[in-house]
Amino acid sequence: MSDAAIMQAIRAHLGLRQADLGIWLALGRTQIANVETGREPLPRHARPWLRAAEAVLALPEAEDSAAPEPFAPLPAVPATGPAAVLARLHECDYQARRLHQQLRALRQTQRLAARRLAAGPLLRAALPPPPAAPEAAPEPPALLLRRRWLVRLLEAAADALLPEAATGPVATTLLAARLGAWQHEAALLRAGLPEEP
Repeated sequence: MSDAAIMQAIRAHLGLRQADLGIWLALGRTQIANVETGREPLPRHARPWLRAAEAVLALPEAEDSAAPEPFAPLPAVPATGPAAVLARLHECDYQARRLHQQLRALRQTQRLAARRLAAGPLLRAALPPPPAAPEAAPEPPALLLRRRWLVRLLEAAADALLPEAATGPVATTLLAARLGAWQHEAALLRAGLPEEP
């Protein structure tokens, strides 16, 4: 796989922007874009950091118990029946589709957060240990930026999976319950409609 393909795969796997990967590789966003599009080669100083990040692609995926089931669209709204019931069926269909999209996005956010947390130990291991003594030579700025970026990335991933977080498991449960309620209401309304000839 080319360096450009590896960079794109890492960004997709961890949900990173070009600027995020740029901090890890000590490259500017423009340089990242140029490497990803093949306009320039990956600089030599960035190669070891890319290889370290590439290792995250080999990590096994966590079992995803919250994987969204394929959305089964509600049956088409009948052409005849009480206008209020038909209007409500249209509303149920619209709301169910909307909530299903939100649920898919929420679960994708959770998957990315879990992948980032799983990648944390590998990325941490690529960093040299911080200086033990305060009088030791200060770390190079690029290394210090990498270290701080990784801490922020992992903290944000952990926060995203907290039960009370807007992207956490409680939000998923509530959203799935609302989706189920719209689908159930649609089924009840359908059951009350007269049989179509």
